[in-house]
Parts: sequence; structure tokens; C-alpha cells
Amino acid sequence: MKPYLILLALLLATFPSTAQFTLSGTIRNYSGGHPLTVNLPVVFGFHKENTQTIPMGHLGTFRITLPADSLQTATLFFRKKQITILMQPGGSLAIELDENARTVRFTGGSLAKENQWIQETKLDEAPFFWENDSLAALPEAKIRQSVLAPYAAERNRHIQAILASGVPHPTQQYLISELRYLHINYLHDFFSTSIPDRATARNLEMSLFDEVPIQPAFSHPGPQYFAFADNYIRYLETKAFVQIQKENRPPSAPIPYFGISLDSANVIVSKYGKAYWRWIGSLRNFPPEIAVAYNWQQIRNLYHDGDIAQAEGLSSAFLQRFPDSRFSASVARMRNQLRNKLAANAGNPRIVVLEDSADTQSVQAVVQRLKGKVVFLDVWGTWCGPCKEEIKHLPALRAAFPGEEVAFVFLAMDDDNRHAIWKDFIRANAMEGTHFRKTRQTIPPLWNELLENHPDKSQSYPQYFLFDKSGKLAVAKAHHPSEGEVLYRQIRDVLSKVE
Repeated sequence: MKPYLILLALLLATFPSTAQFTLSGTIRNYSGGHPLTVNLPVVFGFHKENTQTIPMGHLGTFRITLPADSLQTATLFFRKKQITILMQPGGSLAIELDENARTVRFTGGSLAKENQWIQETKLDEAPFFWENDSLAALPEAKIRQSVLAPYAAERNRHIQAILASGVPHPTQQYLISELRYLHINYLHDFFSTSIPDRATARNLEMSLFDEVPIQPAFSHPGPQYFAFADNYIRYLETKAFVQIQKENRPPSAPIPYFGISLDSANVIVSKYGKAYWRWIGSLRNFPPEIAVAYNWQQIRNLYHDGDIAQAEGLSSAFLQRFPDSRFSASVARMRNQLRNKLAANAGNPRIVVLEDSADTQSVQAVVQRLKGKVVFLDVWGTWCGPCKEEIKHLPALRAAFPGEEVAFVFLAMDDDNRHAIWKDFIRANAMEGTHFRKTRQTIPPLWNELLENHPDKSQSYPQYFLFDKSGKLAVAKAHHPSEGEVLYRQIRDVLSKVE
């Protein structure tokens, strides 16, 4: 049985029938070629491990029971369409999808009315300012006038529609709470990723978050609240360092909102990563029940990333601070599983770590060791989130080439103080292949070597390169492992090349 199905079975076993939600429906014009999946956020965020495929009947019918211990949302995905649904204990929903028209209609169930409202307000669609790049380039006053004011008016119209909808009061409060936090999260993303003038972005972000109370507006906050909490801690980082610069505080002085010195923060981040820093921020600024759930999600993310160094530090601190929380057994289990993976690969002969020497001063020097094989080179770093996402697709890549014709080489950009972290990450994730590491200062010549004949000189992470059996660079900036078959075709083309 697949791990996510085991997880779902365990979750259902722990919930009484009244703490479950029934989802049923039909897909019209069903071809069988597109899966219907559901993502159940445990706390917040879209994570692959929380997604399962819904079993379908041959006529496009389905019926599934999902865990629901309170009012909460889940997300359906079908043909790249995202559909947020509201669930509650003992509730039900019947839905009709059309594969060709890509329409959604709610046909019955106890929560049909509430879910119809979610669809009519188009909460799953990106806000208008994401579709107009020119808005991000406006001066601050114009952004307030052209983005913030109309977006707030739109939010208020939705709130009035909820209040007039006739749905039960607790449901109204949950939907209004999630709507408000969704509004904040969209604006935060717009400020932080779209506005090119950083001073304008910072001013807008600080005025946005300064007006929002930290205490959740609903007794059982949903995923948008916890996404807000994550954004709020990042906002406090910005606000704290603006204050430090303004007041010219020494490195030994406490950082506002975090309560530790800059010197201590640098040591903590270097040893345990940003997750531990946010652990400190959450404890000092959020109610304990919020900090517990937020940090459990952080630990779970680190566990699924195989980030043993960050997971080890944060899980140990969590268990010491909250030994009797409802998440403690899960945290201890995840920590032990990572430790076991590390131990299991401590002597794995298929993991070859090259220490820095004359033999690793160029990519070609490493690739020539594997002459006679096609070499897949992964340029990555333990600090790189997208890199870690791609590593999850390596088992499928290896399975597509089960023989010995393809060799895997990993070039990491990690500084010397992360040497032990780098080696532990490799083994905890069973990254079989040849590994070598460069620092921020020593990697530029290798980038120059890889990109010498390529028009795109960008040195972003991760990037992938293919070398033919003679050791010659055959494909620069190859497709990513997550792209599956398109990468496999590139590799097969190199394998078939006549020397």
C-alpha cells in the first residue's frame, strides 16, 4: 500500500464516523485519462504527501470518505483546475465536473450551499493585480489607490455576501476568517515577489501586517491563517532588522520580537537553519497552540525534504518544550526515521564523497572518472528549496535507467561550515552517486566551465547537465527530474549518440 494511503487509513481509523466527511460525484465526458486528486492540508500549504488520487468508477463516478474533525478546507485538482471545498464533521458534498467544459456544479449534500458560495466568489482564482504587471511598477500611493483600495472593497463585498448567505454562524465566521487571511497572503506575495522597488514593497508590507492582530479570528483556524502566521514571522524579521539599522544596535543587543542577539541568531541559523529561527519567533509572538501546530508543520516539511540537520535541531527543541502535545509522538517518529536513514547509508558504497583536492578543481576532472557512461550532473545546495524538491524525483529517474549506463554526479554549493550537514543530507536521502562540494567563492570557475558555450549564463539552482560517454558536455541546462519523460528523452538521445 502506498504511504499516503496508509496515512489516510490511519487518520480515518482515529476519527469516529461523525468526524468524517463524504465526498461523492460524477465526471461528465469522463475519458479516464485525467486523475482527480484531493489535497488535505494538515496545517497549511500544498504538500505532495497530503495529496491522494480519488478512485474512479468506469463511468466517472466516485465516493470517498475523508477525515474532518472540524470545519476545514480541502482542495480538489482536475485537469489543472483547482477547486476549494469546505468540509465539516459528519457532512457531505456531491459534485459534478465536466471533463470537456471544465465546469463545476454542486448537486447535493449538507454543504452544497456553502461550497457553491466559494465557487461563485472565485476564491480559487488569482487576484486581478497578478494579471497586470504594470501595477507593480506604480509608485506607492498609486498602488494603494489602484490595488489595495479596490481589493479591500472586493473583500468586503464577499464578507457581506457571507453574512447574508444564511449559512450557520460558525461557518460564516470560518469563511470570513479564511477570506481575510487569504487577502493578506495574496498581498504579501504581491509585495514580496512582484514590486521591483524594495523600499515601496517594505513600506506596503509593514503597513499591511501592522494592522493585523496575531490572535486568530476563529477558534479553529484554517490553512490561510497558518500561512499568514508563516508570512507574519518573516515580516517580523524584516521589521526587526529595519529597527536594528535605524537604532544602530550592536550585534550583542537583543533582536526585537525574537529576544536573542544577532550574534546568537547567526550561530543558530548556521547550525540549525532558518526553521529554528522561526521557531523562536513563533514562541515569542503567537499563542502556544498556534506555535505547536505551526512548528509541527515545519518539522513535517523538513522530514519530507530529508533535511536531517534542520529537522534534528527543531524536533529536539519541540519535544523538550512540548513533550505532551498531540504532535509529539509524530515528531519523535519522524526524527527517528531520519536518524535510521542516515545510519542505513553510513557505509553505502554507492555513495562516493570526494574531498576537495586537485581531482575536483573542474567538472571535467570528475566526469572523466566515469568515462564510458552518460553522466547526469546535478548542481544544487542543501540550502536550496527547489533543489530539495527535485531530489524527491531522483528515484523515478533512476528507475527509468536501471542499468549502469547512466552515472549520477552531484556538485553542491555549500560553504565550509556546512560540510558535515552536506554529507549527512546526502546519506539521509540515499543520494547514490559521486559527490563533490564547492563554496560560494570557489564554484564560479566551474559555472564558467559548464556555461562557456551556452547563451544563458544564469547561475541559478538547481541546474542539470548531461555528458556523453566520452565525457563531453552534450546538454547544458537539461530538463529537471520533475519533468519526467522530457528529461528521460534527453538522456536516451545522449545514450544513443554514436561516438
